[in-house]
Amino acid sequence: MTQGRPKSVRVGDTGEKLYMALKLTGMSWGTRVGPNHIAVNPRWAQCGLPRSINTVIEDIRSGLPVHRLERYAAFFQVPADLFADTAIGPYSATFSCEILKNKNRLSPSPALEASLLNRQASRHVREHNGVAANYPLYQLLGGVYTVYYKRCGSDTLYQGVARAEIQTEVGMSVVGVIVFDGIPVEISGTLFRWNSAIHIQYHSEDYQILGYLIGPNPMDSILLRRRNPFFLKLHGLAGNLELTAEPDRYEACVVKQAPVEGQGVAQAFGGLLDQAMRNRALTPEDGEYAAVAALFGAPEG
Repeated sequence: MTQGRPKSVRVGDTGEKLYMALKLTGMSWGTRVGPNHIAVNPRWAQCGLPRSINTVIEDIRSGLPVHRLERYAAFFQVPADLFADTAIGPYSATFSCEILKNKNRLSPSPALEASLLNRQASRHVREHNGVAANYPLYQLLGGVYTVYYKRCGSDTLYQGVARAEIQTEVGMSVVGVIVFDGIPVEISGTLFRWNSAIHIQYHSEDYQILGYLIGPNPMDSILLRRRNPFFLKLHGLAGNLELTAEPDRYEACVVKQAPVEGQGVAQAFGGLLDQAMRNRALTPEDGEYAAVAALFGAPEG
């Protein structure tokens, strides 16, 4: 009878892709530890990737083990299919572009991160929102969205755009623009999950507005995940532009846009923003109002 641990099941033709991904991103993995070495990269450990240099070398030589495929994909912030799809070669433009588009993307600091939480609550956020733990949610939510925004007590639907594209150690970085009477209000923040809900803590770029959004965690509902197009309803509370004592209570609906071949996230975001700037707010008299309003009436989960 064979002794020892069973051999890992490996995905063919993925080792050379790992080698190229490491080279393209400037990562090193040899015995000499420098500033770009995998051993000193915090995200490498957060993704549950091997600390042993020999293990990484074996993954390059023999291919990625099935149980590490998504961990490597999470580290490079690409779909796992980029490694697994044999039609995409390690030296192809498709592979290089997907890897390189994340190379110089600095992960911005979360809006207020978890600094307003006590130590135990902050630890809870980090434990449930690390890069590896949140990768399935990131795969679902990553992309560009059309945003509709409705203040409580009003029928007017304001429009905007948003994108979620970078994982951080406490969730996902999100940016967006809401257009009020032709004036764009830029916001940035952090999306994180807490039990059965997702939360977005954000602020405007001029720091005049601090707000909060909460909605259902789509990973808990197959019905939400299978929506086509995918959309989520969110409930919000924020300071308002008039600087009155009464905060804004509102509902938002974010509708994910299908990616266009050859178009990056930044380009798609810019195109949607140009469109939102040209469009005025929707009122019940507008032809497309009923279809958008129906999204707000959809079941929560």
